[in-house]
Amino acid sequence: MEKEDSTDMHCEVQKLYKEAFKNRLLNSTRASSLLGGQSVKEVVLNRSYTSLSASVSEENEEEWEELDEVISREFSAGCVGRRMVLCGGAGMGKTTVVEKLLWDWASDVCLQHFAFLLPLRVSTLCKTEQSLESLLLRTNEHLSSEALTLALTKPQSILLVLDKLEDFQNIVSEPPPTGEPVSDSQQAVDGAVLLYSLLEGSLLPGASVLFTSREAVFHEALQCVHVLGFSKAQRRTYFEHFFSNKDVLRRVLHECEQAVGVSELCVCPAFCWTLCRVCKESVPETLTELCCSVTCSLLQEHSVDMERARLLLCGLGKLADHCITLSHTHCSTAEVISCGLQPFLGSSVLSAFLRISREDDSSPDPSFSFLSPVFQEFLLAVYFYTGQTAPQSRPEEARNLDEGPDLYLMFLAGLSDPAQRKVLAASVGQLNSGHIAEFFQWLTSSVPVVLKGFERVKQWRILRVLHHAHSPTLVRENVKSTEWRMLSYNGIQGPDCAALGFVARCLGELEYLNLYMSKLTDDQAQKLIPALQLAKSINLCQSRLSPAVITHLARALMDGQTTRLDLSSSSLGDEALKSLLPGLRHCSLHTLNLRTCSLTPDCGESLGKMLSASNLCVLELGGNDLQDQGLIQLLTALGKSCCKLQDLSLDRCDLSGECIAVLSSALSTSLSKVKKLNLSWNGLGEHTLETLSRALQSGRSSLNALLLFDCEMTDSCCPSIVAILQSHSCSLTELELSVNELDESGGLLICDALRSPSCPLEKLRLGRCELTEQVFRTLGSVLVLGTSKLKELNIGLNNVGDAGAKHIWQALKHTHCKLQHLDLEMISLTDDCVDELCEAVGASSSLTTLILKNNSLTDISVPRLVKLAQDRPIMEELNLQYNDFSDDVFELMDVCPKIRY
Repeated sequence: MEKEDSTDMHCEVQKLYKEAFKNRLLNSTRASSLLGGQSVKEVVLNRSYTSLSASVSEENEEEWEELDEVISREFSAGCVGRRMVLCGGAGMGKTTVVEKLLWDWASDVCLQHFAFLLPLRVSTLCKTEQSLESLLLRTNEHLSSEALTLALTKPQSILLVLDKLEDFQNIVSEPPPTGEPVSDSQQAVDGAVLLYSLLEGSLLPGASVLFTSREAVFHEALQCVHVLGFSKAQRRTYFEHFFSNKDVLRRVLHECEQAVGVSELCVCPAFCWTLCRVCKESVPETLTELCCSVTCSLLQEHSVDMERARLLLCGLGKLADHCITLSHTHCSTAEVISCGLQPFLGSSVLSAFLRISREDDSSPDPSFSFLSPVFQEFLLAVYFYTGQTAPQSRPEEARNLDEGPDLYLMFLAGLSDPAQRKVLAASVGQLNSGHIAEFFQWLTSSVPVVLKGFERVKQWRILRVLHHAHSPTLVRENVKSTEWRMLSYNGIQGPDCAALGFVARCLGELEYLNLYMSKLTDDQAQKLIPALQLAKSINLCQSRLSPAVITHLARALMDGQTTRLDLSSSSLGDEALKSLLPGLRHCSLHTLNLRTCSLTPDCGESLGKMLSASNLCVLELGGNDLQDQGLIQLLTALGKSCCKLQDLSLDRCDLSGECIAVLSSALSTSLSKVKKLNLSWNGLGEHTLETLSRALQSGRSSLNALLLFDCEMTDSCCPSIVAILQSHSCSLTELELSVNELDESGGLLICDALRSPSCPLEKLRLGRCELTEQVFRTLGSVLVLGTSKLKELNIGLNNVGDAGAKHIWQALKHTHCKLQHLDLEMISLTDDCVDELCEAVGASSSLTTLILKNNSLTDISVPRLVKLAQDRPIMEELNLQYNDFSDDVFELMDVCPKIRY
């Protein structure tokens, strides 16, 4: 019976507590204000609460969840003793979330497995030593001591709620020096010890605790949840409370998205409140215009004349400077007075800009803090332009442009624009022209330095400054003449995309847009469209591109002037490619790199149709699993229409000899303009080159370069190659046959072809083809013929030693030898050949590059080789890497920059 009485009493106490708690909120006198946000009372009564987004781990902030769901999950029934902290900046809605949570609990909507949700005020922890019970009674005045004592007997049914943990950040990282953790809720201790005891779980073991903090908090006992604000969908829901007409809502959202500096702040609920209030009249075009509009509205609302308005804003700016310099969030009355704001103490206009609060009704000295961190930065910028003396935070201090967003700098830029500051000037008078000139001087000196540099974050920030200044003339005068080092812009954010798009529009063109390894979102790609349209060359190599991003890219290419697009290693896949290709049919694109893009045979037909209608001259398809089927479909779709393609790479496409007949036919018809064909790393195998040979002898092919590196070919393929080279219709000037087992017989056949006066070959690569000394001897004899046109020869990785190389040295001495580039890597050269090598190279009238990597040359040969390079003016490179040199000769080789070792 006693147990039943205790339970009934517990329920009655809980019921009374809930009613008292709801009444306290309903009787709240705190009103909504333009900068201070909407009061919790209005949120509850108007049912205008909009859920926020959050992430449970800092590493995965892309994985947004609804914050309400996270709280419900983490504090669900059965989860005893949970400790969670909601981390997020000022104005992100943490306090509103907590107050709404308390209201819903009191209204029997959620967390009903907790008998009591007990809030704790941070200010009460700063008092003299006191117990947890006395603190709870001080915060929850409608709760009797008897009821609290009864509630504390079941700590597992209690959820303590404490706002603003950042004021005790040091306690989280290390124990307070004032004492050990306590376990008695009636023991009076220092507030820091009390909080530490709650964190460690020694006080009220089993009780759950919910904290909020502006700063990230890391403690093994705490689950840190990052409050990320509004998602795009949540923002739309929030705006619906202000704009019920769908057409108006759509227009306002679009204009806010386009407004400079506004959209990136729309994750913040407090900012959205201010923005929506202003947008009821008109949507500002920039963040600076918004803040100017808010300022003038507040000044007019409180009937402040121009002289007092200027005095007020100067004082507020000085206070902002003081707070930022000292890293203060709250200021005393004395500090406010020292900033020249004494004439406004007690005036309602001061409370329009500052939050004025007391720890309790008995506190004589109020605490002052800025209602909006965004507005604090704005007022600092206003102070720079209106004050007789500039603040400590001058623009030159922002030269360190790699510390993330700097709203102060952006506001300086915005206020430098007469159009953006027009409304403000009407209320406070003209700004200081000397300080405006100082800002422009800093900006014009910073732009060339930053854009030539290697730090992309600094580049992004200077582009944002130019965007906020909103002066096309300023951009053209300072960017067009600058050697812009276009770094990889991976990690680019929405505001950076908008700034880059703005700068591109002002310039009218971009030589190069480097988005290597980027992970663009739909919004970011949309903001980049001007830059994508105006860039002559775009690098999206190794980027992650969604279908929506591909759609924007296709649109930009169709309307733009891009001639080169690199999408290599971006894992596009067939479907994404198919959505991109229609935009390529009638655009300016000259070069398209689709290397290693996860393409399959299914995309062949689409590629063929695109080629038949496009202006494309270079197409890289290497590293895709096209197979014979995909290539045949491509060529079939292309039909007999003559496309403009001149360079086609099909290396590593899993092709076999089966597709060569179709490809050979195309080289005489639809691909007749192709000058370079790369078929390397495909298993073409035996007897596959006969049809290709006939096509190249037909006189209808324009092929100049044929690359067949590692195609599993043997000497049986050489007759077909010889037929090509000896044909009067042959136009080949470059032939790559490395890493094929041609052996001596195949090598000798090719040498015979080189003797033909009609053979046009200038570049020949036969590396690792199992060639012998006899082949080298024959090659040497070919090189001295007056008919040989060879200028580049790669015969490395054939193990012929000094004996084989001597035939090449002898040829180099001959006046008919035209070799300019000779590669003899890893052919087992020793020091014994160096004298003859130096004599031959010295006698050559044409050789500029000699590759001797991976041989067995030692220190003894180095002085001769250095002298050779130094005494030979036309020598551009002597590559001696990976020989048997010791450290002793490195300094000697360093004196000659032509030598690589």
